[in-house]
Amino acid sequence: MADIPTTTFTDRTGKEFLIRTAQTADAENLLSYIRAVADETEFFVLESDEFPPTVEAERTWVQDHVDHPGKILLVAEAEGHIIGNISFEAGPSRRIAHRGNLGISVTRAWRGRGVGTALLQRLLKWAEANPIIEKVALEVFATNDSAIRLYKKLGFIEQGVARKEVKLGPGRHVDVLSMYRFVKQL
Repeated sequence: MADIPTTTFTDRTGKEFLIRTAQTADAENLLSYIRAVADETEFFVLESDEFPPTVEAERTWVQDHVDHPGKILLVAEAEGHIIGNISFEAGPSRRIAHRGNLGISVTRAWRGRGVGTALLQRLLKWAEANPIIEKVALEVFATNDSAIRLYKKLGFIEQGVARKEVKLGPGRHVDVLSMYRFVKQL
């Protein structure tokens, strides 16, 4: 079971937020949050109407992250509202169970205030302590400069580029960078 202690942080403006493990009771708020963030940015592969169609489907996804030792889902909250989240899923088979992919988002109003850094640091701390996980990987739009800076600041290394991987609209494509960080000495 993936769980971390709830921790309170102070952002760059002096406002407090907390990071905790998501629970199934968060499903409705998580689904509303992620749809809203998808509408705020082009840096998501999915559009807001492509996320799980029901709260029950979201609840199942959250429960899967609660139950699986190689998965975790964290939320950042301020004043009772979700302001960010990060998820990680280890590979599904034995030969790739040591590595997994993360996804992270922060609502526009809280970007650039340290929430993403805190979420990623908490995830990396969990991964370092997890006996299964050795490598954390991610994909990021090559145009998402602030996210790339964050990943590099926390030790992620570029491992490849998928050219014109995402189609944002007619004639509008974006490259996707693959990045990784080892969390164990190999």
